[in-house]
Amino acid sequence: MSPTTPLTTTRRRLLMGAAALAPLVAVGGTAANAAQLGDFHNAAGLKMIDGSPWIHHDIRSVDFRVDTGGMVKTFPPSFRVTVPPSYTENSDRRYPVLLLLHGRGGLFLDWTKAGGVLEQTEKHEVIVVMPDGGAGSFYSNANFPLPGREAAWESFIMTQVLPFVHENFRTRPDSMAIGGLSMGGWGALALGQRYWGHFRSVSSYSGPADCSDRHPDSTLVGGAIWICPAFDAEKYFGTSNLPGATWGHDWYPQIARGYNPIDNIDKYKGKRVFLRTGDGPWGDFFDGLFDNPDLLATFKEKLGEVGADFIENIVHPNQERFAGELAAAGIDHDFQVVRGATHEWGLWRDNLAEDLPGMMKVLNA
Repeated sequence: MSPTTPLTTTRRRLLMGAAALAPLVAVGGTAANAAQLGDFHNAAGLKMIDGSPWIHHDIRSVDFRVDTGGMVKTFPPSFRVTVPPSYTENSDRRYPVLLLLHGRGGLFLDWTKAGGVLEQTEKHEVIVVMPDGGAGSFYSNANFPLPGREAAWESFIMTQVLPFVHENFRTRPDSMAIGGLSMGGWGALALGQRYWGHFRSVSSYSGPADCSDRHPDSTLVGGAIWICPAFDAEKYFGTSNLPGATWGHDWYPQIARGYNPIDNIDKYKGKRVFLRTGDGPWGDFFDGLFDNPDLLATFKEKLGEVGADFIENIVHPNQERFAGELAAAGIDHDFQVVRGATHEWGLWRDNLAEDLPGMMKVLNA
């Protein structure tokens, strides 16, 4: 089973559960408390819907569900913003921002429910932004979506969510970090270099760093990016896209080179780069295939075209090769394979806890 499966039974049930949490106060319900967190307003093309925003005072978080104005049509996405304890104590202070991305099949609530974000923000003065990123987007726009199923996740996060947060919270836009797990680890590395002026620190926990056709493990990463849009059907029945919706039919088209971290090594110069992975199997991308015979057959047929086959471990040799390229380019980075660890939340909670002190040092420099 995927490590995110217990967190993502169905989107409707999860969102209904989030809306029922107590204390949960809609903006305007208690003016004093709302004023402490800011006067929330629509911004950057996002329109708050379904009664959001919802303030969770007990976990220092605010949830937003939004209409994206057509940027994402597969479902109305949500995002959570968690503030440090001092946020409501000093109305003048501004804070650095950590954009934290979930893994394949995940949701905006995952890092709170399983990743230790609340505990860590007790110790570190940072605003954490945790958006929906689609079940299998790899944090790229879907360049070949079905009609009416536009899913521009990259643009949603970078051109809508972050500007919305900067307008509605006391942030320091020049002091941001990005991190994520698994698919979100890829997203952190890819967006971290594509938007090189945005982030001072880039962190990947169990995230691949090469989707080229040059190695067996990187070919399988490309295969995951190709097949994963179809996995949206696990959660968004009737609104998912087909394999190839992200970059097209080929596994390693020209567009992929603009995202592929290992093909953009120079863009990590001057940044703090933190890399962690276990040496266990990278199963969450492919477990779902065995529950869907049609997808499995499609994937195996595609594997035959490129001459690849399943291998047990994908991320750690992939990430290790990326670390080697960083070293060869003289780019400082912190890379480690955690022996005996596999692709699961225990590893990622530890990664976040280990990562934050160094991240905060850079953000506050």
